[in-house]
Amino acid sequence: MRTVSIIILLFLGFFQEISSSRPDQSLDYTKIRKEKWVDSVCRSLPLDQQIAQLLVVRAYSNRNQSYNDSMTQLIRRYNIGGVCFFQGSPVAQATLTNSWQQASTTPLLVAIDAEWGLGMRLDSVHDFPYQMTLGASADDSLTYYMAAAIARDCRRMGIHINLAPVVDVNNNPKNPVINFRSFGENPITVARKGVIYMKGLQDNGIVATAKHFPGHGDTDTDSHKDLPVISHTTKRMQSVELYPFREVIQNQIKGIMIAHLYMPMYDTTSNLASTLSPRIVTDLLKGRMDFQGVVITDALDMSGVTKFFPPGEIEVKALLAGNDILLLPQDVPKAISSIRQAIDDGIISQAIITERCINILRLKFDLGLDFYQPVMLENITADLNLPSSTCITNKIYKSAVTVVKNENNLLPLGLLQRRQIATVSIGDNQLTPFQESLNWYAPVTHFQISRKASPEEFKTLEQQLAPYNLIILGLHRNNLYPAGQFGNPEQVFDFIETMSRKKRTILTVFGSPYLIQSIEDMPDLEAILVTYQDQPEAEVVAAEIIFGGVAAEGELPVTTGGFAAGSGVKFGKSRLESAFPEEVGIPSGKLASIDSLILHGIDSAAYPGCQVLFARDGKIFYYKAFGNPTYGNNTPVNLTDLYDIASLTKVAATTLAMMKLYEEGVFHPDDPLSSYLPELRATDKEKITIREVMTHQSGLQAWIPFYRLTLDDNLASMEIYDTCYSPLHPIKVAEGLYMKRNYADSIYSWIIHSELRKNKKYKYSDLGFYLLQKFVERQTGMSLPAYLDNTFYKPMGLTTLGFNPRDRFPANRIIPTEFDTVFRKQLLRGDVHDPGAAMLGGYAGHAGLFSDAFDLAVILEMLLNNGEYGGKQYLLPSTIREFTKKQYPGTNSRRGMGFDKPLPEYDPLGPTCEAASLSSFGHSGFTGTYIWADPDKDLIYVFLSNRICPDAANTKISKMNIRTKIHQKMYEIIDEGIGK
Repeated sequence: MRTVSIIILLFLGFFQEISSSRPDQSLDYTKIRKEKWVDSVCRSLPLDQQIAQLLVVRAYSNRNQSYNDSMTQLIRRYNIGGVCFFQGSPVAQATLTNSWQQASTTPLLVAIDAEWGLGMRLDSVHDFPYQMTLGASADDSLTYYMAAAIARDCRRMGIHINLAPVVDVNNNPKNPVINFRSFGENPITVARKGVIYMKGLQDNGIVATAKHFPGHGDTDTDSHKDLPVISHTTKRMQSVELYPFREVIQNQIKGIMIAHLYMPMYDTTSNLASTLSPRIVTDLLKGRMDFQGVVITDALDMSGVTKFFPPGEIEVKALLAGNDILLLPQDVPKAISSIRQAIDDGIISQAIITERCINILRLKFDLGLDFYQPVMLENITADLNLPSSTCITNKIYKSAVTVVKNENNLLPLGLLQRRQIATVSIGDNQLTPFQESLNWYAPVTHFQISRKASPEEFKTLEQQLAPYNLIILGLHRNNLYPAGQFGNPEQVFDFIETMSRKKRTILTVFGSPYLIQSIEDMPDLEAILVTYQDQPEAEVVAAEIIFGGVAAEGELPVTTGGFAAGSGVKFGKSRLESAFPEEVGIPSGKLASIDSLILHGIDSAAYPGCQVLFARDGKIFYYKAFGNPTYGNNTPVNLTDLYDIASLTKVAATTLAMMKLYEEGVFHPDDPLSSYLPELRATDKEKITIREVMTHQSGLQAWIPFYRLTLDDNLASMEIYDTCYSPLHPIKVAEGLYMKRNYADSIYSWIIHSELRKNKKYKYSDLGFYLLQKFVERQTGMSLPAYLDNTFYKPMGLTTLGFNPRDRFPANRIIPTEFDTVFRKQLLRGDVHDPGAAMLGGYAGHAGLFSDAFDLAVILEMLLNNGEYGGKQYLLPSTIREFTKKQYPGTNSRRGMGFDKPLPEYDPLGPTCEAASLSSFGHSGFTGTYIWADPDKDLIYVFLSNRICPDAANTKISKMNIRTKIHQKMYEIIDEGIGK
């Protein structure tokens, strides 16, 4: 009867509140419906079931059927309030959730401890970063987006309560239970980020639970194993530990979890955990701090409470302390019977049970449990691994990874042409994502060593590193907690110290910032980075920060190794970075249409394979390899493979050299080329200008088949060629085919004496770029490859772009081109396809370069970035504008100097897609290659294929307009408004 009376009084009070409102105030029908449902359910519950509604029990979805059945029986028999899931998988947990909700008389609250997302507890689910990683990020909005994404995942799984965020102030480096789970040591930062995390959950329908009240950050005892003691003064507690809790309470957090701590400043009762203390739960939290939400105990099966009190008594004390939800009782029947006995003995008022039961039922109504909907199982794992989650994670790492030390401004690395770089992965036995990412920025040699390696093995490694002048160390696979220097034996730190004394050394700690304390006495380390976690995304970001692909923005959330909390070296972005499509405003799913166009080209036998890259705003958001090196070859094309890029050589080599010489004042574009190549004087080419040559308006013939003049009966003349290298035949034309030393002079003679066309209308010609090669070499006193290497390629850190790749790479990294049945009688692989360039030793002004897509994107990014890349100015903005503009406005010539340009009026047969702006520029290559840059969209496009393999007569790629269709589709995706 007492239960009924209390409910009636509560209901009457509610209606009195309504009736006292202003006459024009409309009735809150949702509130009426809520109280009606709560009243109805509560009336239907016997006292034992009202008690059971306060219990949330431990649950797993990876156990056997016997376990599942026993849980079902527990739910049916006692009608418990909810379950808190731990280990399992998405489908299994969702299936059990549906089953147990159906078995329960009253809908269950479903909780989970998902501080860094459901991946904290479930397999096959994305892991978000830890809270300490969030604490290092200067971008608070990312904390909100992450929490909102976690809330979305929770709702998808039928979860209502996330036992997060942790708002403990971690000011004890030896903390064995909080540590990386905290936002850091600054109470203000912890409070701010805690509130943001809370709002991300609660704005999206999930109950947030701040923990562990009154503060678990300053302890070196694990409450899972014992009862930690906190001995601070109340003044200290108010200013530090309680500050974040005050802030989340003021911002209407719905749940707070009580820690298992002994806190004599509030309650001196011997061995009484804060969870069981009325002075802490009722007087402090509910009273002085005015918390109106749901108070949840920490796990009641932890040693912090079980060491001193038995099951049953624990639950009674927890209720008396003022807790609303009793989390993870060891023995449900014992808990219910003990509480019932306490009621019978007058220790606990039945009114308290009913009041708290009503609070729980109100919470259930607010969460929609008055009208429960089963969890849909279809696509559930995919729904928990959305690209947007990966994007958020990547952004967090980019804003959090911290450069702790940077002596002499070593980072981001410059002067790459002077560096011989080696990396060492300590703790991993295979190439890491960190090392793989470093490969994109410079030539790097990689080593791995176990942290448990013998002193002799470390000594051998030191000897192997002797040839290198810069060492990048990565400390991987560290333990999460501080015991035993996070799992690193002393020999690891001895090796780090030794290397730092011998070489310029960069250390990246893939783990806790507290690990830096172990290297505090190593002054010779020039740069230190900390990533907070050893996740692939964090490893990639660390590599990109080292080279300036990503700006350094992170700040230490804790004091460590002599570096204060809040410190961190900042510098800007200066190179290309990898990014998820969402980072440039493009949903990943939209890019399936790009994949389809590429695969259609392969299926149509337009090319056997390809690499395709798109970058926007300095971010590579699409970079994929498709198909195979040749038809009938099952080996996949890799992103690190090299393609013969044919006429892209004109812009990626000769034009770059001409631009540099132009801005150095070596020539003017309207100078006659004969002013610099005297052999053109007294010929019909005496007056052609450099501008005319570079825009293909000089009157030169399109090309000359030089190789035909060296054939006898369709075979290479043995008067000119030999099958082996010799001082007389040093020029390699192909495998087993070497040309006479001085025969190249004949090629230039044929060009000089070729007939000039009668008019200078636009006609694409290779011949002028043969002559420009001569111009560059005479002006610089260097070969074209040497000049480009010294001026551009090596300083830029380009690892693949260059001539004669067989001198630098194994054959299996080079994609084959044509099976030449006319001249060289073989499948060409690593030898330039263009026969004229081959006869010049593998390089010429018009052809000969090989590259992967990344290096070409770097060249384009430098041009789009006003000539700057990696902190170095390679070309002046005025030079780039001069060469990439249309040279003959008002005519039908669309060309820039060296660069191709769009037609003023779009033509499907033109050089580019319709959407490319008139300010854009690029080039295409005979072998099936294409590059384009658009300053208006800050968009880069690289397409590399070997469409001529095995037959150069295969022109499907052009007839199908595959390259420009892909380009157009990307513009359409961007212009849908997503990327504007």
